[in-house]
Amino acid sequence: MRQDLMASLDPRSKLAAFLACQALLFLPAFHFTHSRLIAIATPLLALLPFAGRSLRLWLRLLALSAPLLVFIVLAAVIQSLAGGPAWPGIIQPILGKTILVALSLALFVANEAPWRMLQALRQLGLPESAVVVLAIGYRFAGQWGIELEGLRRSWTSRNLAAMSKLRRVQCLRGVLPQFFERILESGGHLHDAMVSRGFNGSMPGWNRLVFARRDMFFLAFAALATMAIALA
Repeated sequence: MRQDLMASLDPRSKLAAFLACQALLFLPAFHFTHSRLIAIATPLLALLPFAGRSLRLWLRLLALSAPLLVFIVLAAVIQSLAGGPAWPGIIQPILGKTILVALSLALFVANEAPWRMLQALRQLGLPESAVVVLAIGYRFAGQWGIELEGLRRSWTSRNLAAMSKLRRVQCLRGVLPQFFERILESGGHLHDAMVSRGFNGSMPGWNRLVFARRDMFFLAFAALATMAIALA
């Protein structure tokens, strides 16, 4: 098996596995038990050696969710000190499900190339207009970062942090309209660039995604694991 197995799979296969994992975690028909949580975690952890950069993505997602997890732990501790149920009984289902959601997201979705994910959604029946909007939004998201960085540098060069709060609010009130005007101007340039390259309101002709043998094996593995966990 290759080290970049997750990256080489068809996005539709990974979407199916991700949805199956969420169904096992959250559908009312599948009641939570510790053994079921371990059963869901085992195949996900078994895929980590073949996940490529998904392991780093998982750690980043876990770091981003750390404040939420800390809040949950503190709330559970406070409730237990106030005479409520023991906090481990409260925290384990929430904490376990949160970690598994982050892990499955990194394994099956977050490490996928954006254009492949959009093409997979299109082949699954998502309207072309929605795919176009998502593609343009993804391309335009980088421009927001550039404009925000320019706004931050402008704020620093004018030493606005040393001003009074009222003065800063007044300056910000004058800056924000200019910021959005620059965003709209950048959007116009982006649209003109796309039109000059032949954009006519539809997506360019991507190579259609085709299921390979590894996708069949992966889907069979996912289906068997899902059935075993659901019937356990």
